[in-house]
Amino acid sequence: MERLNQLRARMASAGIDAYIITGADAHGSGYVPAYWQARTWLTGFTGSNGLAVITHDRVETNGLAAVTQGKAGLWTDGRYYIQAETELAGSGFELFKMQEPGVPLYQTFLKDNLPQGATIAFDGRTMTAQSFSMLKKELTDKNINYLLDIDLIGELWSERPPLPAKPAFAHDIKFAGKTTQEKLVAVREQMQKKNINGYLVAALDDIAWLTNIRGGDIPYTPVSYAYAFITATQAHLFIDPDKVRDLCLDNFMLHGYADLPDFLHGIAPDTLEGGKFYFNPNRTNVAMAEAIPKSFPINRNTADDIIPYMKAVKSEAELTNIRNAYKKEGVVWVRLFMWLEQILATPGELNLCEGDITRKLKALRAEQADYLHDSFSTISAYAGNAASAHYNPGEDGAQVKRDGFLLVDSGAQYLDGTTDTTRTLVVGPLTNEMRQDYTRVLQGHIAVATAVFPSGTTGSQLDLLARMPLCKAGKNFRHGTGHGIGYVLSVHEGPHNISPVQNNVALKPGMLASNEPGMYKDNEYGIRIENIICVKELQTTEYGTFLGFESLTWCPIDTHAIDYDMITVQELQYLNDYHAATYETLAPMLTEPERTWLKNTTQKINK
Repeated sequence: MERLNQLRARMASAGIDAYIITGADAHGSGYVPAYWQARTWLTGFTGSNGLAVITHDRVETNGLAAVTQGKAGLWTDGRYYIQAETELAGSGFELFKMQEPGVPLYQTFLKDNLPQGATIAFDGRTMTAQSFSMLKKELTDKNINYLLDIDLIGELWSERPPLPAKPAFAHDIKFAGKTTQEKLVAVREQMQKKNINGYLVAALDDIAWLTNIRGGDIPYTPVSYAYAFITATQAHLFIDPDKVRDLCLDNFMLHGYADLPDFLHGIAPDTLEGGKFYFNPNRTNVAMAEAIPKSFPINRNTADDIIPYMKAVKSEAELTNIRNAYKKEGVVWVRLFMWLEQILATPGELNLCEGDITRKLKALRAEQADYLHDSFSTISAYAGNAASAHYNPGEDGAQVKRDGFLLVDSGAQYLDGTTDTTRTLVVGPLTNEMRQDYTRVLQGHIAVATAVFPSGTTGSQLDLLARMPLCKAGKNFRHGTGHGIGYVLSVHEGPHNISPVQNNVALKPGMLASNEPGMYKDNEYGIRIENIICVKELQTTEYGTFLGFESLTWCPIDTHAIDYDMITVQELQYLNDYHAATYETLAPMLTEPERTWLKNTTQKINK
């Protein structure tokens, strides 16, 4: 509350009526380093998605003196409702549950709470050009004055950590599959088709893919802060030179990270040779977008972006490596399960906390070849903690008891692939409702895994398959069924997904997605089962081309929670086939005792 009061004092002295804190970095990264965690510093909320708006008291006369009380709100999605309620306690911030009935968008909130001619400020490095455009559209009638370069948190945060400066490293061709030159040729072919002669790339994972380098600037995602600019004949990379001093980047002209605005102003519009200057407004911050000369013929159509669509379709070389990464990850999970089973079976008091599981996973992964680090903060959640879909146990978390469910959602970055797996484990007696909910989640998972669909289908069209078993019981979950996943890059990658939110990107062979329906009962339990799946072509007939999914994840699914009166013969056949394939895939990599355990765990179940 003290920090909020200090911020309001700064706002008042600067004549600012509303201040926006997005929680993002300058590149819209999914996870951000300490320097960019301004929203967390102010509000205490640590979730990966959230936006804060602060207004201060104002006096309105209108003939009568009146004081309008300042407000402070935080907007986040359904994954974080429970977490946000806890973390915002005592902060002075009100929680706004995005997408819930009657909850206004933050833009609408500003429209309703600001006078004509008000001043809104924010750090323009942290808001995308698209978000700013939407804000201005909503507030068109308010005659708002916008200040795009105001970093009030930076003025207040005396011990703000520095920007990261870790060195980058080469992603060897045996992992990358294609050289940078080959990728540049492919990018330029698409630029020519789209009449783009100047292509500004702001997304860090796009740049890492293009340059075949990886870094350590972002938590969990091996990328470096940089920009790239590509023309028909040149490729420019804007990055701290110390980060790439020992790397071979012969295909790029190197510049300092902060040099891009001046570079753009030095480009004569006629050098674009009649083509367009392209940037993606969803991935480029508004401060950078405003630095682009207004004389350029600009294309900002998000659908015309190039690299996101290219890197989303994994090459055969990438898929071969990814499959190997998931085999290693399968071994890690088998060993984790055996370790847990032994602890649970040992008589006496159970001395196990959620954090122990996080530490065990890291230790097991460290035994695997080419392990870099985890791909996100492990969600090790016992009982009611798992009802918060993105729960973070911290150092130790809660004690695990021999009762109910334990949910573990974790992933890794290997040099040959990015992994993400979730399993819900039975650690003690279950109620009938818990068994039924678990079975419904499993049925939704199987429905997606076995889907067959015509070419051109989007993930949005498949999402309901995962929800149908729950919807029949009047239940649902507040997150998407699946996200794309990068290749030694972001564990959450677009442009496709499997979500009820409309997405017009068609699924194509080689695209990866998570398949993770869930069910959450506040303060009691959470259930989620997640595999990573790859789109593949099944057949082409006179009726068209039909697609389906290949499972990349090999990890036993706990069968002790299934209500066998609910599950169908076909669903059970899928589960038996999946478990048989899991054993065949992992057995050669396991010790004899581990093979015996896995054989017993994946044995065929007859209904």
